Amino acid sequence: MITECSFDGLPAWRIEEEGATALIAARGATLLSWDPGVGESLIAGFESADELLDGKGSRAAILAPFPGRISGGSFTFSGREVHLETKADGHARHGFISKATFTRADDGPILRLKTDYDGSGDWPWPFTFYVIYTLTRGEENEAHLTIDMELVNDADEPAPASLGWHPLLRLPGMETNAKLSVSIPARMKIATTKDHVPLPGEAAYAGMPHPVRIDYLGKTVLDDIYTGLIPTEDGTVHSTMSDPVSGAKLMLTQEPAQAPVLIAWTADGMARGERRALALEPLSHIPDAVNRADCQDTIALAPGQMREMTATLTYCPPVPEL
Repeated sequence: MITECSFDGLPAWRIEEEGATALIAARGATLLSWDPGVGESLIAGFESADELLDGKGSRAAILAPFPGRISGGSFTFSGREVHLETKADGHARHGFISKATFTRADDGPILRLKTDYDGSGDWPWPFTFYVIYTLTRGEENEAHLTIDMELVNDADEPAPASLGWHPLLRLPGMETNAKLSVSIPARMKIATTKDHVPLPGEAAYAGMPHPVRIDYLGKTVLDDIYTGLIPTEDGTVHSTMSDPVSGAKLMLTQEPAQAPVLIAWTADGMARGERRALALEPLSHIPDAVNRADCQDTIALAPGQMREMTATLTYCPPVPEL
């Protein structure tokens, strides 16, 4: 069931399905909360209209038409010089779709949201952007939240287009991420500058001897970009955070053809809730892809074509003791 509602005075929608609920704001089509039926949200989302409008922490923000940083906020694509608004570190960051107002695209049984960008801003290529949220439940009572995002190039020329999502995740009752176990099936880590811009050329790609496996996170700081993701037999990639005591687990599933990149961040430096969540962020391209020769072929989207990314969060509750 989908109902229109208000989030601290701002328009939003509430989804209820098989004992699970989700709250999505019209601002940025932003996921504000997701309760899979445990009595609390597993998204460390924005808690007020002021937080959502400010956007600090990018809590569950959708990142488009580019995720991560663009070095110096500038790039040249197909002869066009583009200069974007920069943050305090001197780089553009996380796109601008999170500031857009979305409307419901239709009255069907799923929540399908839409916004149009006319190309009149610093980003010169118009596009239409869709976001779809669905809630489902598995055969073993696991709960799923799936987000589908689609960017359609409305320009009459090829345009750069890349996508990402920035969910801050938590397990029930979690006060700190220190006790988490973390698993990321990646073969490669992206080497970056101190302000998280990938190094030029092949220097950016650093092989790893084995996938990421952290049995006890403790004070470990993660703000890392991974690629070379290893799919399972079904062709998808599963990254997990779990409570080794209770056995509760939260898993992010992404399609490696759509999203071959993952960022893991331990939420250090947050103004509210520092290290009380873990970000697992699927991306279609590494940050600063518009400035990289090795990304030009994959980042260009032809006129009228669509770039899509799907990500699913799955909550597996603790197994009851016999």
